[in-house]
Amino acid sequence: MTYKLTIPRLLTICFLFLISCNNQNKDNSKSSSVDTDDFNKLISDWNNAHSSKDIGVLTNLYDNSILYYGSQKDKNSCIESKLSFFKKNPDYYQQIFGDIKNEKVSDKEIKCSFVKRATFNQQTKDYPSYIIFSKKQDDWKITTEGDLVTDKNLAKAKDVVIPKDAVKGDYNGDGVLDYAWLVPPKKSVCEDCGGNCTSYIKFSDNSIPSIKVEMCIGGTPTNLGDLNKNGSDEIGMLPGWCTSCWRSYKVYTYKNNKWIFAVEPFSTHCNQWDEGIKPIEIDLNKEGNVLIRYSEMTDADLVVKTKSVPIK
Repeated sequence: MTYKLTIPRLLTICFLFLISCNNQNKDNSKSSSVDTDDFNKLISDWNNAHSSKDIGVLTNLYDNSILYYGSQKDKNSCIESKLSFFKKNPDYYQQIFGDIKNEKVSDKEIKCSFVKRATFNQQTKDYPSYIIFSKKQDDWKITTEGDLVTDKNLAKAKDVVIPKDAVKGDYNGDGVLDYAWLVPPKKSVCEDCGGNCTSYIKFSDNSIPSIKVEMCIGGTPTNLGDLNKNGSDEIGMLPGWCTSCWRSYKVYTYKNNKWIFAVEPFSTHCNQWDEGIKPIEIDLNKEGNVLIRYSEMTDADLVVKTKSVPIK
């Protein structure tokens, strides 16, 4: 049997073909599109949870494993970091400044880029930030959280050799752990370095300025924790020297993008250190003060005394 292809029949076939192609294009477009409203809502939930310190919402948003500002962490470690940061910065507040850009990385990954405007310690800073959501069964979970500032610092840090005795801490109050270590003078013998026996405390984050420690040929910085409750960890330093058992203990705090003495340096003796006496800690009986323990020579003997002093 043969069919005669008439004009009406040809037009009908062409019409059905065009409809089929159009439907296929719609399906393809639908599969590659990003539901902007849904992801904007997830970013909004994430943002509001930070300002309200709602750990429950954050716990629900995060996947079991997160690339968290350059470090792979499990959910519990990530939440612990958030809790620690909120505790140090009770006044923390953030908002999304401007539009959110949603980009489809793959069928199961969406990258949301935005500017995070964060306020804490009476300062406001903008961070170009991003979050990657991954499809986990029927839900979208955060698998990456970061910002371009941290990425830049991490890239710089790759070129820096971090010593094994480097001390970890949040020294500038940005919620990210950094490393601190002492770089002694090239000539570490007192007689050789002459009047230039100066060491420097360096940081893995190049945006944190170094600390100049004069009359010092060695030693190891100590993370003292947040003594003044300003959101960053203070640094203690006992400068090494080649003569005498007497040393001035120095405590540094980071304020207004520079290092200052948190308390005036105080005298210590090696006997005090041999006995393991803690040089400084928060005065629980007087807000805004710390207890310092210093050595003093009396007529009878060498003694260690304790005094409560204000901290900057």
